[in-house]
Amino acid sequence: MESVFSALNEFNPITLSQLNAQASLMARVESKYLIHEKDIGALLKDLKENFFVLEIDWHNLFSYDNVYMDTKEYDCYHDHHQKKYSRIKMRTRHYLESGLTYFEFKYKEWSVLHKYRYDIQKHQHGHMDAASYEFVNDIYSSFYNKPFEKLVFPSVKTSYQRCTFCSKTSAEKITIDFNLAFHQMRWEQETYHVPNLVIVEYKSETKKSTTSQLIEDHSVIPVSSCTKYCLWNYFLWNVKERDRFQPTINKVKSIMYGAVGVEKWSKKWITQTDKLKTKQLKKMLTHA
Repeated sequence: MESVFSALNEFNPITLSQLNAQASLMARVESKYLIHEKDIGALLKDLKENFFVLEIDWHNLFSYDNVYMDTKEYDCYHDHHQKKYSRIKMRTRHYLESGLTYFEFKYKEWSVLHKYRYDIQKHQHGHMDAASYEFVNDIYSSFYNKPFEKLVFPSVKTSYQRCTFCSKTSAEKITIDFNLAFHQMRWEQETYHVPNLVIVEYKSETKKSTTSQLIEDHSVIPVSSCTKYCLWNYFLWNVKERDRFQPTINKVKSIMYGAVGVEKWSKKWITQTDKLKTKQLKKMLTHA
């Protein structure tokens, strides 16, 4: 990780207000990629010429803490798994360095994601209260023409460190997430750290561009059908239905398990990792 820290310091910085003015992208198209931690330095080197790095109070690597809300039956997860063309997601997000905390609601229709949020107090992080339900209902009813009547509860907690890049010439953002961990919120109450895995997200108004091609020229694995929330529900064994996400799950396992680089993963390797059972997976993951 030391090489990452030094690489980030070679970027020209951009402030949060400048980034929001150029590329807030509250309605956007996202592309996700997996990459082994050892391969991230080459990607950063190629981004340096055309991207700023977000810098706040001399920091350019930020710690995130998210708590996702879902129904008792994990409806948000299953809507995604069943490829519903419109679906929602709810979470609270706490930024450790700044102390800012938000309740966030995401609505996705086909490939376009709409994000809404409002400020909350830190003690409200990880909770659904009357204001949260009212906020959700106002947005939900505007899209679905009916009230939001489900009860939702904390389901999964995720944490990671993120650096954010903004294009110097267009409304494009890239986020890179390191040191990923997840925590069961409903039973067991254990935290797991994920070795080797780095997640890259490209966010823009269009899906394909010279930037997305630049990312794909590196040792990345594109993933199109899974999110962090869905992945961690699988690893925590919260859900049984997961066939649609299995290809992405196998790719994650291939990075977590063993020292081979992402560029060397193969069908044979994926077949081997697919056979790993829950107890074996837990041995790969490190407890906090």
